[in-house]
Amino acid sequence: MCGVIRSRSAHYWALSLLLVLSLGRPALAAAPDSTGVDTTKTPRGALLRSTLPGWGQHYNDQPIKMLFFSAASATALTAVVVEHRRIDTAPTPEIHQDRTARRNTRLLYFALCVSFAAIDAYVDAHLADFGPDVQLQMRPGGALLRFSATLAWR
Repeated sequence: MCGVIRSRSAHYWALSLLLVLSLGRPALAAAPDSTGVDTTKTPRGALLRSTLPGWGQHYNDQPIKMLFFSAASATALTAVVVEHRRIDTAPTPEIHQDRTARRNTRLLYFALCVSFAAIDAYVDAHLADFGPDVQLQMRPGGALLRFSATLAWR
């Protein structure tokens, strides 16, 4: 049977994804100055706030990413706790070892989720003032489409 979700953790991940997609909403655009870029926000501030997954994305005004990272990390941490509680009830040493390995794998998923959230918030804060410029010039022989981008690292 292809495409059938069989494990509980896969159900947790699928439910988290559905939750993120159903609760996500576009960010409200608020321009603090004439350029539309909030200069008080720093990449370091976003990185430090990402110790709690989703807070760095909230700091960068990315609500859908915030929901995704917070839901994914909460799901992974819940799976770690559930698997950790099941270890002591293992009837055989082999099952105990399997459950311990499964818990450690879920802990790795949680650590990866936190790391990806921090990296995403840091890079998003650096690219906050990235503004691509698109120009279309009509010429007698055709049209010229020119792309340029300015990138200022903070």
